[in-house]
Amino acid sequence: MSSAEDEERPGRALALAVAAQTLGALPVFLTGALAPLALPELGMDAVGLGAAAGIFYAASAIGSALLGPLADTLGTWRATRSGLMITVLASGGIALFATSAISLSAWLVVAGLANGWIQPSTNLAVARFRWQGLGFGIKQSSIPIATLAAGFAVPAVGLTLGWRFAFGIGCAAALGLVAILPRGAPARGTGGPVRHKRREGSSLATLLVLGAMSGLGAGSANAMATFLVPSVTADGHSAAVGGLVVALGSVVSVATRLAFGFWVDRRPFAPLPVVALLFVGGAAGYALLALGNGLVPAMVGTALGFGLGWGWSGLSLLAVVRANSRSAGAATGITQAGVFAGAIFGPLVFGLVVAHASFGAAWLTAAAMALAAAACALVGHRLLDRDLPRCPEAGPA
Repeated sequence: MSSAEDEERPGRALALAVAAQTLGALPVFLTGALAPLALPELGMDAVGLGAAAGIFYAASAIGSALLGPLADTLGTWRATRSGLMITVLASGGIALFATSAISLSAWLVVAGLANGWIQPSTNLAVARFRWQGLGFGIKQSSIPIATLAAGFAVPAVGLTLGWRFAFGIGCAAALGLVAILPRGAPARGTGGPVRHKRREGSSLATLLVLGAMSGLGAGSANAMATFLVPSVTADGHSAAVGGLVVALGSVVSVATRLAFGFWVDRRPFAPLPVVALLFVGGAAGYALLALGNGLVPAMVGTALGFGLGWGWSGLSLLAVVRANSRSAGAATGITQAGVFAGAIFGPLVFGLVVAHASFGAAWLTAAAMALAAAACALVGHRLLDRDLPRCPEAGPA
């Protein structure tokens, strides 16, 4: 299928983007979900697992920042295809050749680089849509999908055929997706809505502020996703109840991303001030979780934390893409690197606070991170306005 035909079928393009991003992130989620089966064979403990996951996200940050600009040059599907081929290599390598903690971590470095490249590449596909807000909301739901797929892989594959087969299936799925990706290469630039085409692009300082916002927001959200069940069980509830609370939060998070994406398409507004409000709402949720005083505050805090504290990613991508219509891959590569960095330091900081203080203190730390992210969002909004060219003429772009 040519790129022109692909642009006429945005639904297909969005489905391919979601599938690519899901498969790019799948190796690290499979590693976590299949850990009880794989770690004894590989001679790893929980510390080694955490280090391996951190290595994956560090490589993703590097891949996103360094390889993201190539997406603008190669085009959406050529860049995505290249990233997926690296994912095929990494998943196949884990399935066949991972025999120790070192070898697993080495293959996760390869997988992380691919994941970092795929993310800004698929952003270009959504950036060409008329309904960008909803498109990014749907695309950013790929991480819950990857988590769900990894969870199902445990009983369906890991416990029946073995954990290596799960990575083999992931390898085959990525290879199958490569085969059906469009072959055409879209022209440089995203071709977004006409009203945004006069924007020249954001300064590096602006993108770094937005990267810091993304890192702080992702840090608090990933800490919540990692430690919510232990926190709920430490409050006296069962692991089953903790799992249901997490499921509730995941549903609310996806619904929030889709709702705000649909809203910004129907009633255009500046995304970043709304992102700041979402961070403040997430901070309120973390503060409720800090109370540790019953199931109802935990459920409300989880709904706020997941729904608002993790519902901002689609809107933030939309703001960056609209301001960088000719270099969306490079720009989102920088901000996405912040997301990956946050996925490393957020759970680490949270765990250290739990170990040396309490869950309550750790949730308050997450709230402080969310408030700092809100401040960065407001500063980033002002910087984006400053970066706009002040052209008195209003001729067609």
